[in-house]
Amino acid sequence: MARRIKVDGKHFVDEFGRQVLLHGVNMVCKEKKQHYIGSWTEEDFQKLQMWGMNVIRLGVIWDELEPEPGVYDEHYIEELRQLIHKANQYDLLVFLDMHQDLFSSEFGDGAPAWATITDGEMYEPGQVWSDAYLFNAAVQKAFDHFWNNSLGPDGVGIQDHFINAWAYLVKKLHIEPNIIGYDLINEPFIGSPVQKVNELMFTTFAEIYGERYGEVDIEHLFSAWSDPNNKDDYLSLLEDVEVFQRVVDSPTHIIQSFEKNHLSQLYHKLSKAIRAYDKDGILFLETNYFSNLGVSSMILPIKDEQAQAYAPHAYDLVVDTELAHTANDRRLEFIFERHESTRKRLDMPMLIGEWGAFYETDDTGHVSLHNQRLFEKHLCSDTYWSYTPDMDKSLSFLGVSRGFPLAVAGCLLQYRYEHSLKTFQMKWNETIDLEEPSIIYLPDIRKMSITLSPEGSTYKIRTIDDSHTGYVEIPPTTNGIRSITITRNQ
Repeated sequence: MARRIKVDGKHFVDEFGRQVLLHGVNMVCKEKKQHYIGSWTEEDFQKLQMWGMNVIRLGVIWDELEPEPGVYDEHYIEELRQLIHKANQYDLLVFLDMHQDLFSSEFGDGAPAWATITDGEMYEPGQVWSDAYLFNAAVQKAFDHFWNNSLGPDGVGIQDHFINAWAYLVKKLHIEPNIIGYDLINEPFIGSPVQKVNELMFTTFAEIYGERYGEVDIEHLFSAWSDPNNKDDYLSLLEDVEVFQRVVDSPTHIIQSFEKNHLSQLYHKLSKAIRAYDKDGILFLETNYFSNLGVSSMILPIKDEQAQAYAPHAYDLVVDTELAHTANDRRLEFIFERHESTRKRLDMPMLIGEWGAFYETDDTGHVSLHNQRLFEKHLCSDTYWSYTPDMDKSLSFLGVSRGFPLAVAGCLLQYRYEHSLKTFQMKWNETIDLEEPSIIYLPDIRKMSITLSPEGSTYKIRTIDDSHTGYVEIPPTTNGIRSITITRNQ
C-alpha cells in the first residue's frame, strides 16, 4: 500500500513529495496490571493535534505480545489497533516501538519471564532505575542470553522468538493507514561486557580526577556513583566537555564491536522478517544504550534497504535524577553532534526517538528550550519522552510544543521559533513542481504579521477547531530560495 511517509535520501517525505519533519511524543504504557495499554481517550489524541504534533512513538511490550512461547495475545494487538485508530482520527502518524527497560518484565518492562535467563543472578534495583544496567548481573545475563539466542523453554532461541513476534505484529497491524514504521528495539544494551565498559570509563575518570585533584580509588568511585549523596561531588568534573568526551570515548571499541557483531545482525534479521509482510514501512534503527550519552555509534545500515531511518535518543547524564535541571548545554550539543555525524555516515533521516523526560517540572524549562534549539539546528525529527495529559502545565512544555514546519514544498534550509516574541522564521529551497503547499504549525496564530519572499506571495491561515493554534499554508510559486517571517502583533 502507498505510505503516507517515505524516506528519500536524508529526508522524510510525504505522498506529495514534500519534505516532512516528524514531531510528536512517546506513548508507552509500562503497567503490567493494565496489560500495557494506556487509558488514553480521544481527548488525549486531540490534545496532541492541538499542540501541533503529527506522530506518536507507540510502545509495544513483548511480555504481553507473546505471554507464552509461540502464543500471541490477539486481544492486546486489537487494543493497540484501537489506539492507532484513535490517532488516525486526529491525523497522527504512528510508528511502533518494541520497548524494554532493563530487558524484562521481571525487572522493568519488555521480555516475558520465560525469555528471561539470568543464570541464578538476583535483581536488585538501584537508586536510579537505569543504574541496574551498569551494576546488576541479572539484567546483564538476561541480555547476554538474548544476544546469544539461548534456547527458550520450547527449544527455540529467545532472539528468534523476538523476531517472530515482531513479524506477527507487523502482519496484523501494517495495514493501518497511519502506521509508518517500526522502531526495532528500545535502547539495546550490551549485557555483561558492560563490566569492561565500566572499568574503562571509571579508570579514565579516575585518571583525570587524579590529574586535577589528587588520586582517587576506583572502588570508591563505583560506590559513590551509586550513592546520590556522593554522586554530585564528581559530576562537576564532567561539566568540562573535553573530560566528558575522554570518559565516554574510552570504551568505544567494545561498544562498536557489539553494534557490528550483534546489534546490526539483529536488525538485518528483523528486516527480513518484517519485509515478509510490509515491504516499505520505515525501519527505525537505534544505537546502543551508551550512545544516548554521546558514545560514537557504528551501527550499520541494513543492506539493500531503502526505507530506514536513524533513531537515537538524546539524554544528558543527569536524566531521571533530582539534578535534571543541571543538564549541561555543551554536553547536549556534543551528543547531538555525535548523532549528526552518525546520520551523515548512514546517509538517512534522523529522528530523536526520546529526549526530555522532564516529568512536568518547571525547573527544566531552559533544558527543554535548549533541546528545541538543537532540533532546529540539525533539522531533525523528534518524539518527546513522554506524554502525560497535563504536560502543557509546566515550563518544560516550552520546547515540546513549538512552531515548526510540518511539510515543505522543497528542501528546508533553516527555521527558528521564538516563544517569548511568538515569532517564526524559515528559509527553504522551493520546488514549483510540487503542487501542495508548505505547512507551518504555530501555537498561536492570532494577530500575525507575515512577510514572504518573493513579495506578493499568497498564503492561507487555517485554525485547528476553535482554538488559537493552527497552520500557515504557502502554495509553491517558484523554483528557488524563499523565506518567511511571522510576527505576533502585541
